[in-house]
Amino acid sequence: MNNPLLLGLDGGATKILAQTSAIDPRSSLIIPKEEHHESNYKNSLGFDSGFMPVDLARQKKEAKENNYSISEQEINQSVSVIDTIVKVILSSVREKQISKVGLCFPGIKTANYDGISIMANGPRNINMLSLINKMLKPKLDNGISIKTIYDDSECCVIGEWKSSIGKLRDCKNAIYVGGGTGIADGIILNNKIVDKDIERSWELIMPSGESVEQCLSLGGMLSQWNKEKEKSIKAIISLFDHAVSGNNFANNIIEKAAKAFAFLIERRMEFFQSHNTKPEKIVIGQRLGNILTEKNNPLSKLIFQNNYNVSVEISTDRRTAALGAAYKAHEEQN
Repeated sequence: MNNPLLLGLDGGATKILAQTSAIDPRSSLIIPKEEHHESNYKNSLGFDSGFMPVDLARQKKEAKENNYSISEQEINQSVSVIDTIVKVILSSVREKQISKVGLCFPGIKTANYDGISIMANGPRNINMLSLINKMLKPKLDNGISIKTIYDDSECCVIGEWKSSIGKLRDCKNAIYVGGGTGIADGIILNNKIVDKDIERSWELIMPSGESVEQCLSLGGMLSQWNKEKEKSIKAIISLFDHAVSGNNFANNIIEKAAKAFAFLIERRMEFFQSHNTKPEKIVIGQRLGNILTEKNNPLSKLIFQNNYNVSVEISTDRRTAALGAAYKAHEEQN
């Protein structure tokens, strides 16, 4: 098969984004093919729109002890996620000649990177890959299976760095901040992605006692704003509209988000200084990037009024994490 197609899957709190792609033999960059496809978990039977994740402190305790107490509700919700992923893979593989599949997902992975042991915005799924592959095996005759669950933050960075649509192409040192329900952030240092020795946004605690992710992610902002816990485009638009209209509560949330961004960048700059170098650029992507491009957005004004001593660029293409997952599958399975 010449230049075989790859399938990248970017799992989120509410849906899965699928993108077919191929490696360009000349540039070695990954190039998206055709339109991406998104599937909502809520369209799967058994999905509970009122599902509430298990308290994070309890999740961490159970993960540390490797002794999980998974409720029937959490199992059912995770089955909805798996069902959606399997349907997307089957649909893509039957329509195209897919050679490899890469999946990235938020949350803390199990020791073998085959399950999700801690999940802030959804159900845990300790046996995620074994269940997915078990459902795929009798329906596919090409032997395709998923080997590892990749980190969504890393895949966002790879997608920006190693794809034809990325904003970090040719960068040797850079900072990435992607925002959606949670925060996917990463660092490229000396032409390598840093996967150790840095605190993630959900681990970085601000003077207020809140994490960067709680304040800067769209999910975090909406949890503060919307008592009904509705996390939708309509809800985030409502938050920003109220801030523009002078609503103090809304503006306090936006100001905290801007402070969280500045706090995160300050810590990242300290990291580069400790390695006697500095980043070439900061890229803000995913949903957060899209929102910051909107005219008169109050968060954009606050973020860009600061001088970070490095250029800040916006990436509005939400396919990058899926492309990063496909790229990793290609590299690791070759």
